[in-house]
Amino acid sequence: MMQVRMMGIVLSAIMLLALSPTTPVEAQEVPTPVGWEMGLVYSDGASEDDPFQLEEGETSIRFWVRNDNLAGDIHVALGYDSSSDARLEGETHTTVGSGSNDTFTLKFIKPSSGLFDLWSIPAGTVYDFEIYGELTSVGPVPAGTVPAGIRPSQTIDGEVIVPKLYRWDVEIIEIEHSINAGTEFNLHVDLKNMGNTADSFTSASIEDDCPVLSVDDEPLQSMEGVVKQALGVTNVISVKLVFDASSTHPTRKCEIEIQIKSTGVIDGGQGDSSNKDETDVQVEARPVGAQQDQDDASVGNDDGPENQEQVTSDNFLMFPSLVTPMAIIWAALTRTREE
Repeated sequence: MMQVRMMGIVLSAIMLLALSPTTPVEAQEVPTPVGWEMGLVYSDGASEDDPFQLEEGETSIRFWVRNDNLAGDIHVALGYDSSSDARLEGETHTTVGSGSNDTFTLKFIKPSSGLFDLWSIPAGTVYDFEIYGELTSVGPVPAGTVPAGIRPSQTIDGEVIVPKLYRWDVEIIEIEHSINAGTEFNLHVDLKNMGNTADSFTSASIEDDCPVLSVDDEPLQSMEGVVKQALGVTNVISVKLVFDASSTHPTRKCEIEIQIKSTGVIDGGQGDSSNKDETDVQVEARPVGAQQDQDDASVGNDDGPENQEQVTSDNFLMFPSLVTPMAIIWAALTRTREE
């Protein structure tokens, strides 16, 4: 009976061993390389159809390098090219870890020679650029060897565009002589569109620090809203302003300032919010006891009145037509006394 029981235990143990799962021992495999990718970083809703906008001075464009390999770093040599004259700066070599996605920056920089000045390039001009990546090593594979099935190099490309920039230059032609009180004088002003796109100006103003100096600003105001093209000989507006120095104006150096504002900047564009120029005009008071007829002080082509240095009349000058009647009266009185 004891033997039968022992036989049952043995058979049960054999059956349990037969029914239990077995796990074969396999050799550990090294993950095979998968690959790597490069691409550009777009922000603010932009896509590959939208060129990157260049900025004055320096423009940064971000791009990424992704290592899809399951094991081992990748070493990548980077290079850059562009159809523009900008100087390109960026990393030349990088290492990306397994399963990582690293971001890098390519910079468009204005060269010291000034050949890439956005203000002198028409708005909307588009340039191409390319970023090259070349694998120099992958994981444990010896340098210079790229495993089969992995691209040895990649290229990504994009476009950059020159934005609209707005700026005006205000140039007042200097008056090199003094102005007499009681006269008018001309002030010539050139307004030049110095941006890289068509523009007009608004909010024109003329200011001075003299108490009795006035000006007709209609010629300047009438030019507001006149559109001028950029980067050409037709981008200048010339204005002649007529100033009136009152006959009571004291001797004084008057500072005159003319300021305008770009319509493009007011509408949200990039550039200078306002531009201005200043000039000094020396006004000389009238000599004591003298007056000058404003009609005789007509404006000439020399930016000042004719005979500006002369006083036209004296307050106490006797009218010539009174000389003869007074002589007759004097003679009559003399005869009466003699009689």
